[in-house]
Amino acid sequence: MAVWKHIIDRRSGYLFNLSESLRIAENQYHDMLASVDSGAMIIASDYSGQHKEASHEAYSFLVTTDEALREWLPSLIEFRKQWLPDGRRISYKKLNEPVRWRALPAFLNTVGNLKGNLITVLIDKRIGSFMLGGPEAIIRSFPDCFDVNSNRGTVEKMLRLASFVAFILAGLRSENQISNWISDHDEALDSHDKREKFARLASYLTFGFTGWRQPADHQFGTTESPIAPYWSEDVAAIADLAAGAYCQLSRFLPAFLGVEAWLIKLDASNIESRRASTIGNWLATNRGSFKHALLWLEQDEKGAIRASTQAFIGH
Repeated sequence: MAVWKHIIDRRSGYLFNLSESLRIAENQYHDMLASVDSGAMIIASDYSGQHKEASHEAYSFLVTTDEALREWLPSLIEFRKQWLPDGRRISYKKLNEPVRWRALPAFLNTVGNLKGNLITVLIDKRIGSFMLGGPEAIIRSFPDCFDVNSNRGTVEKMLRLASFVAFILAGLRSENQISNWISDHDEALDSHDKREKFARLASYLTFGFTGWRQPADHQFGTTESPIAPYWSEDVAAIADLAAGAYCQLSRFLPAFLGVEAWLIKLDASNIESRRASTIGNWLATNRGSFKHALLWLEQDEKGAIRASTQAFIGH
């Protein structure tokens, strides 16, 4: 039975295309995703590729449940006691620091025991706005979600992020299921006013994808909130590692091959980044209840925007 609930409205644009690509991939590999629609849903996210040199942006989401998290937390606590007792955070950008680098394999092994899904969306930076007409049209379409003088780059990022949050909820959550989202602190969410307007925007988009009339509560905060749970940074770090690795792996992975489904062998020796190859190898060899999928939006040689879904599968 499929886990992913496909978005059926073609007017959803890029989100429809991404959902369709994930549906095709899950039909090909039936255990690609773990069911997370019982109990409270827990989502943690992080992002990468915002710097000018990057060719792609990555939005990464770890999706699990409160029950799965409770079962997993003792192993996280044990990992921290042994490898990072000083409380330092696992971070993709800081893996060049020896203590964090030595702790990385143990952290990944620990994560492999968590039941849930790691879904990352990789976006070619040549792709324009997610709404025809760009940020000006976004502001006009959602006047109660943006100020007219809002930074246009932030407006676009808020729309993309809200779209992906709604996409995750529509695809993996049940209407009557409570969900809690924890995001890395970001310019799209760096004030109470922005968070309130973002929540409104995400609600509109979720309704557009699902038609839910009486959904259960969806709450969110950032890792820097004073009431964030103690495990929030470690759970968000999973998304951070994926986002950073996929950005660096983007030029080694085929975005599309002209067929609906394909299997291709990658030569890891061509990947210069030790961090990215280590995380990619772990994704390929992990055999636990932790699932992962990479969703692409890529511009082809004719300028058309194409979607695909991929996952590393080790042999």
